[in-house]
Amino acid sequence: MKLGNTLWRLSFTILVCLALALAATNAQSKKAGGDARTAVEKFFALLKSQQYAALYDFLPGQLQQQLTREQLTQSLKRLDAQLALERLEIGRVQQRGDFAVVDTTIYGKLKRPLQMNGAEINEGRVSAQQFLLKENNQWKVVTADDRVRNFFLKRYPEFNKQFQLSPPQFAFKQNGQWTTMGYAPRLPR
Repeated sequence: MKLGNTLWRLSFTILVCLALALAATNAQSKKAGGDARTAVEKFFALLKSQQYAALYDFLPGQLQQQLTREQLTQSLKRLDAQLALERLEIGRVQQRGDFAVVDTTIYGKLKRPLQMNGAEINEGRVSAQQFLLKENNQWKVVTADDRVRNFFLKRYPEFNKQFQLSPPQFAFKQNGQWTTMGYAPRLPR
């Protein structure tokens, strides 16, 4: 199913960009540490202003070892070429000590609509939890992809026991109704 693969790649790209951009806004918070909700709220404005290269300076140390500044910038430019971000909704915030989980939903419009089952798809949303931890008294986001997420959960087993976790979910609007794409990675326990 080519359309399903395209939609999944798009939702994965959105999730990666959200996670990476959240790290930048967390570190730019003027209050030492701040709270997780504030970090997520500041993220959206920064991402929309397309300050991609600047985001790299605020990634957690582990992600900087796996990703160059140029790779991050190119990834975010590809996202911008495909999708216009519209709004961010913040749901439940779970915060305990130096760890947090923030439920988010990002809405956007495809710049080039897709055809699916005879209908045009041009709106989508990604619901995903953002994992945060404090590094040097600043919130850092470790949610990037399943590999990074699973590594983090194995490295910090107490995190997995403290929070209610759920997999990311992508949906698109078709005929005025939201339709969810099936993607459910396993979360380690």
